[in-house]
Amino acid sequence: MMLLAALTIFSSCKKDKDTDPDTDPDNNKPVLVYNEIIIGITGVTTRIEIGATDPDGDELTYTWTLVTSPAGSAPVMTEQMNRADFTTAIPGIYRVEVVVKDNKGSQAVANVSLYIGGELPSNISSNTTLPDLFADEAYPDYYANRSVQITAGLTLDAGVVIECASDITIFVNGANAYLNAGGTASRNIIFRGSEKIKGWWKTINFNSVNLNNKLDHVQVLHAGSSAIAGYKTAIYIKSSSSCRAAITNTRISLTDGYGLFIDGNENGLIDFSGNTFSDNSDAPMMVGAHSLYSLDYATQYSGNGIQAIVVKGPTNARFESSGSIKALGVDYHFMSNAELRTNLTFEPGVTCLFNSGTRLWVTSDGAIIANGSASEKITFSGIFASPGAWNGIELASASPENSIDYAIISYGGNSSGRDANIYMFNPSKLTLTNSTISDSQTWGLFKASGSTDLTESNNVFFNNASGDIGGN
Repeated sequence: MMLLAALTIFSSCKKDKDTDPDTDPDNNKPVLVYNEIIIGITGVTTRIEIGATDPDGDELTYTWTLVTSPAGSAPVMTEQMNRADFTTAIPGIYRVEVVVKDNKGSQAVANVSLYIGGELPSNISSNTTLPDLFADEAYPDYYANRSVQITAGLTLDAGVVIECASDITIFVNGANAYLNAGGTASRNIIFRGSEKIKGWWKTINFNSVNLNNKLDHVQVLHAGSSAIAGYKTAIYIKSSSSCRAAITNTRISLTDGYGLFIDGNENGLIDFSGNTFSDNSDAPMMVGAHSLYSLDYATQYSGNGIQAIVVKGPTNARFESSGSIKALGVDYHFMSNAELRTNLTFEPGVTCLFNSGTRLWVTSDGAIIANGSASEKITFSGIFASPGAWNGIELASASPENSIDYAIISYGGNSSGRDANIYMFNPSKLTLTNSTISDSQTWGLFKASGSTDLTESNNVFFNNASGDIGGN
């Protein structure tokens, strides 16, 4: 175990006349160099070493004393002159005093504090609460030196710091399992790497339907060492199995991958507000359809490799209950088809960009409601700004609620799809107003033969390769 020297102490070599009345007044006390604070782990031997020299060349003796220790602890300290090996099974703060004395009665005293954190077991199978051991977050309270399986309830008190070893995972598995990490604004709970670099440890994996799963005032740092379900992420929630967690007031940063990955179209968020996603190598998050409804306006996104919310379903991002896509100040990148089987509202100012070969598909039982404003237009376009970058909007719904107003629809109409930025099936109905439809690889808008009901006014069409409006 590598030890961290928080503060190195150099004792003075002034004359010490108060130690012993028989001391030679011209004798100098020993000079000490040592680490005042040492960090260690339960069950691992910690070395304490005192560097000592005597200005007068006198012989030195060392007296070691354990001054304070946690209740119930029985540490073992094996001394050999200027060094000692220290081992304990109980975490906490230990204080050791070392008196270094020369043969003429002068002495110097070293006071060493050992911050000994606990090692997490590989399996937590009974309800457990871990207290905050140290007020200063520089000193880890606990170490995850191997992956941890939580199959019961684990509660972390405010201020707990857990340092994670290379490529470890914290698993929360089963209906009875939960991770309840409730910090405060002044005493965050921290999960971080034992090395402070992106991608040092793997992830927190929520495979639990328990409603007690909570991250509040938490920091999750340095994760994303390797992939889970194909992607690297700091937090993984398997919503396709109805797993979920509340994430509030939490910072997810320095991930070599996504900050959050919700795998499935079900809503994996019990609560979500006031979070910060920063400096992650990929996007802040990748989520399925219904988790989008829980996103809030207060969460901040900055410095991420992809400054967008990535939307991806198992096959399609399938919306089966009505809701809204909020204008959060970042784009949405759809990496799979958006499948609307219900009414879906896009707020003014929303930008949805689609990957190559994908489409926004409004089924017969769905409706698109995208009503922007002159100052806050809604955008549907390709991730790459080139004609045919995505397939376009495919409307197979005759709902009277289908409405697009003050929108920009561009760079669709891929010839491998339905050949239009907007394609209207038979039957379908759409009111299209105050919008710009441009840069299609094929048609701007195409109406299939049959019952296609288009009401359009005050729109602008340009740069559509096959024409502006085609069909019946």
